[in-house]
Amino acid sequence: MGYEHVIQQRRHLVNAEEAIRVSAIHEDIWVEYPLATKILATVRYMIQMPKKIQAPCLLIHSNPGMGKSTLFHKINTIYGFSSGQANCLASMTIRVSDTVSHKAFATSVVTTLTGGAYKKSAIDDKSLVSAIAMRNIVGIMFDELNDILLSGRLDQAKNMKYLKELSGYPYSLIIIVVGTHACNEALSADKQLLRRFTSFELPPWRDERVLLAFINSYISTFPLRRPSMLGKPSIIKHIIHESNGVLDNIKVLLCHAACWAIIDGREEIDFEMIKKGRDIPAV
Repeated sequence: MGYEHVIQQRRHLVNAEEAIRVSAIHEDIWVEYPLATKILATVRYMIQMPKKIQAPCLLIHSNPGMGKSTLFHKINTIYGFSSGQANCLASMTIRVSDTVSHKAFATSVVTTLTGGAYKKSAIDDKSLVSAIAMRNIVGIMFDELNDILLSGRLDQAKNMKYLKELSGYPYSLIIIVVGTHACNEALSADKQLLRRFTSFELPPWRDERVLLAFINSYISTFPLRRPSMLGKPSIIKHIIHESNGVLDNIKVLLCHAACWAIIDGREEIDFEMIKKGRDIPAV
């Protein structure tokens, strides 16, 4: 049996030991879906554009659990500094320490942009531009920018003004922001900055047709010995209801269902396994 229902690069796992297959099911696997494809295409377009005095900016926001950080890491994998791209992006996840003051935030940004060559916020434009150019950095991504709201109001305003300066001359850096809807509030501290951003929202998964396409792609990574048929509207409606349309919940439900399918010897995900997927497969 060729196990054609499993993507080729994962078929070697189908006849592995149970523990190995269960572990493989829970691995982080990137699965393409239409909105993510559009966002990735937008990022590619922005990077390929000739450098502009005022660089384009991108905001990706959603409620928790909708795949923001996964998308952030995917963009970083493709265009991050270690990707080998001719023009690449620096990346930074906002930490609590970055919210202490504007100086702390700016220092982290400079350190990120220069790869640690400079670790102070007080650096002249010429030196910073030169350091950025040496690393072929054309932009910077921020994950969890909503946490910048932990800063005081004055520091928030300074931080947003700093981002505006980075996106303009002489830096002209693409700014990509990923976080919750609160990012809109953070960016709204500077209306001129907010207008520079193209915005994408990752909404709850309610479209049954789009969700089914995602599910079929996702479960094709599971090393099950029989194909899973989840196309019935009743199953998709149940998944939407159980997950509330939250991507992380959908993935956990499917992972648990697949593990139950192995443990119970069913080797396929059906409605019964989906229902069992509400519980962690601890046996």
